[in-house]
Amino acid sequence: MRTRSAKALGAVAVLSAAALVFAGCAAGNTAPNASDSPAAALPTVDWDAAAAGDVQDGGTLTLAVGALPVNYNNSEIDGNDVDTNTILSPTSGGPLRITTEGASEVNPDYASSVELVSEDPQVVEIKLNPKAVWEDGTPITVADYAATWKALNGTNADYQVVSTTGWDQIASVEQGTDEFDVKITFSSVFADWQSLLGGVLPAAIASDPVVFNTGYTEKAVPSSGPYVISNIDQTGQVITLTPNPVWWGAKPKLDTILFKVVSQAQQGSSFANKEIDALYISSNADLYATAKSREDAEIQATNGLTWTHVTMNAKEGPLSDLNVRKAVASIVNREQISAAANTPVGVPAVTQGDYIFMNGQDGYEDKALAHDPAAAEGFLKDAGYTKDGDSWTKDGEALKLTVTVPADTATNIQRAEQVQADLGDFGIPVELTTVPAAQYFSDYVIPGNFEMVTFSWQGTPFPISSSEALFYPLDSGQNFTGTTDEKLGDLWTKANAELDPAKRIDIAKEINDTIWSYVPMFPIAPLPNVWAVKQGLVNYGAAMFGYSPVDWTIVGWAK
Repeated sequence: MRTRSAKALGAVAVLSAAALVFAGCAAGNTAPNASDSPAAALPTVDWDAAAAGDVQDGGTLTLAVGALPVNYNNSEIDGNDVDTNTILSPTSGGPLRITTEGASEVNPDYASSVELVSEDPQVVEIKLNPKAVWEDGTPITVADYAATWKALNGTNADYQVVSTTGWDQIASVEQGTDEFDVKITFSSVFADWQSLLGGVLPAAIASDPVVFNTGYTEKAVPSSGPYVISNIDQTGQVITLTPNPVWWGAKPKLDTILFKVVSQAQQGSSFANKEIDALYISSNADLYATAKSREDAEIQATNGLTWTHVTMNAKEGPLSDLNVRKAVASIVNREQISAAANTPVGVPAVTQGDYIFMNGQDGYEDKALAHDPAAAEGFLKDAGYTKDGDSWTKDGEALKLTVTVPADTATNIQRAEQVQADLGDFGIPVELTTVPAAQYFSDYVIPGNFEMVTFSWQGTPFPISSSEALFYPLDSGQNFTGTTDEKLGDLWTKANAELDPAKRIDIAKEINDTIWSYVPMFPIAPLPNVWAVKQGLVNYGAAMFGYSPVDWTIVGWAK
């Protein structure tokens, strides 16, 4: 499985298994509401929880990833994937953390307080823990925060950042009473300011765009967490993490964490053969069946913030025509795809029709184009196409499309095949172009080398601000659609500056309507977090907010 993710503010892409992450991985406060939505039928957390005293000292946890990171700096665009964030999670942390309920709280390992000390101008003050250090023993100070801000705020185009959202609204990062007192002053109100506090880099990295962009393509960024990446085996495709010798917090329980590269096609058998200890099933029916065959397996399922979609490249070709994009979105049967994906793994089949909020969250509105072949015919005729036998033609040329898919990712390929079948039955032949999974994002999705792609976006607890980079501006590091609507800039500026939750949701609904007016992509379905874990593994597994609430100091094996 390959997933995209980000720490600035934006989203992470997932292969679904291919995924990207919305940038913004700090603490948050937007959880699903208690609605009648089928999505609300699943819990927020389903792993086995245990207190530190009930966890064994020692042991090894072996996990699978789809590929080694392309870049270990996950604030850089090529490092914006879920696998990379998963690998780095035990080595990082910040002043705020997300609880298993989706709320934010101060993380005492990194700060004694985080306060909004002024609203006009907006000023946030962080009192850092003086004990917090980088892997080489250098203290984490205001200098790191200032350098990170300058790298991510968009003023220097040499930095290949995931997103500038929020960072570009900071006027200054200054020292307070000492180097551990960070004062962040905003030039305009940024409601999701908490989302910016989890992605700080050492000043030495953030101060140099060359180091930022390419300095960590083969080695890990310095750890500031309970574990350190002690070995990267490029030949064996295994990353080894061991306890950080300069870690100042509670001693982590595990002796070793191994991340082994296993293709999605092989992860089920790897789990069944007890080669890995946990398996992310998502909506893969084959993985689900294989996992259940292991006698000591426990199946866990929760809601998630990840949603599948089809992104259409509107920069050139047939999909540059809005009416063709509307036709495609009206032909693909989202309900059928969702049912095929979710029902076999024992979770509700739910579609996704909102670009901002997840099904079950306050503000969610399904504005998707209905599955309506008759409407699709009208859209194609408006685009100048006529039905010619089994084909749709314009100026003597038949309409045909391609979907670029990553190899060995069964759920991604299955979804693409369903899109291919729906469009093919309608008279639009679709060719599936298979490319290496490890280069799927870096060589195809990010540079726009495709007509259509289907992967997943993994959201954050900050759905409004974090989704901006997917659609605006046109040259955003996460806008792979080749198009935008200039109205979105003002709308997101208003939304990001609005502190009243109800008013923010109203603006977000207007954003959602605007995006649906030009259909750069169409959501299909939310992905549940379905996991299989070895019995006895505690404090790790299925949780709505992904890796973010994991306390790696207490992940381990039950006594």
